[in-house]
Amino acid sequence: MSWPLLLTTIGNSLVSLVDVKVASYLGSSAQAAVGLAEQILFVFLLFVMSVGVGTTALVSRAYGANDTEDMLASAGQSFTLSIMLGLILCALSLATASFALPFFTPSKEVAEIGSSYLSAYSWMLIPFSVTVIANSTFRAIGDSKTPLVIVTCMTIVNIVGDYATVLGNWPVPGLGVRGMAYAALAASILGSILATFFIKRSVVKDCLNHILPYQPKVIHRISSIGIPSAFQRLGWALSVFVVFFILARCKDATSALAAWTIGMRVESVIFMPLMALSMAVASIVGQNLGAHEVDRAFKAGWRVTSIGIWMMLAMATCMFVFAHEIASALSNDPNTIAYTTNYLKINSVAEPFLALAQILTGALQGAGDTKPVMWFTIICNWIIRLPFAYVTADMLKLGPDGVWWAMSISVIIQSIMVVWRYQGKKWIQLKV
Repeated sequence: MSWPLLLTTIGNSLVSLVDVKVASYLGSSAQAAVGLAEQILFVFLLFVMSVGVGTTALVSRAYGANDTEDMLASAGQSFTLSIMLGLILCALSLATASFALPFFTPSKEVAEIGSSYLSAYSWMLIPFSVTVIANSTFRAIGDSKTPLVIVTCMTIVNIVGDYATVLGNWPVPGLGVRGMAYAALAASILGSILATFFIKRSVVKDCLNHILPYQPKVIHRISSIGIPSAFQRLGWALSVFVVFFILARCKDATSALAAWTIGMRVESVIFMPLMALSMAVASIVGQNLGAHEVDRAFKAGWRVTSIGIWMMLAMATCMFVFAHEIASALSNDPNTIAYTTNYLKINSVAEPFLALAQILTGALQGAGDTKPVMWFTIICNWIIRLPFAYVTADMLKLGPDGVWWAMSISVIIQSIMVVWRYQGKKWIQLKV
């Protein structure tokens, strides 16, 4: 289950890194704008992705219990819900692109570039909604190779498109960051076409017959799991906007925001094995609970987590030792390099704890236990991370380093909360 998912997350993270690298050819303002615009888009993306969490939980349980009708209905109605969300969220994102960016940065140039990027990027929400549910369904039935094929094709189109539009001035010169957005849209359309093609040739092909009519009971089951997951991610995403406000108050705000953008992208590469293990354990736990193999489901969570912790220890060590070299490879600005170096060193301390929190969270989500994790995320971000970041960065004048320390400490505390919930085993008796 894990190695194809790892390669899938590598593809996603590689696109993020290439976005930052290609944007660097257009300057630090473009880098900051791309990071800000993508963070706004993530707020919309997370609602579609959260439907995928509900899909995995319900389909995996039904698959483990050999309940074909429930499996097909859950998958089909997930498509219904996500496509509706994709259309609505695309319209909201387009509206946001026209007025929201100036609220998050004092730089008029960053706001203008970000608005241009987001207005083009918003359209990918529609095909993206199809791809997310298809890949979630494949993972739920233990097929992690098909999502790898889909994402690999998307990654190639996206990366080639980035370089072709920005450096190659193709198909027309002067597209700038909008060219990068068009590349992402093309990749997303291709992904949705491939996803539909593979679904029609899989054991869940009949789920497409369950897209209509609308089934309120099934939609409610999906939403009861997905909505807390959405608010969990929303709590994190909105807290990031506050981080933008805090960094914007720092000296040399543009370099600080660019460093944050680069640091997050580098962490996303470190984060890849965790995402793979988290998605794998969610399906494994769901299938075992459906088959009434409770003890095996519980042990699976800890066994997968132990793998993740050792992997993150090795990767965090490399991130700490080579922090300056990594930062220098992704930016030409001295201040951005200095801020990014500190970001990588400080956050490397929390990476093993991030493994603990992320993988056990995946296990809880596979069981459908998403509400406690939602509250843990809200508490750690809004009550711990943001106040600490403001006090250290602004009041104590530590600048971006204060923000980086706030991020690291909040991750450690959240990992402790997730372990407490998992060990309590209340998620085992949860009915979904």
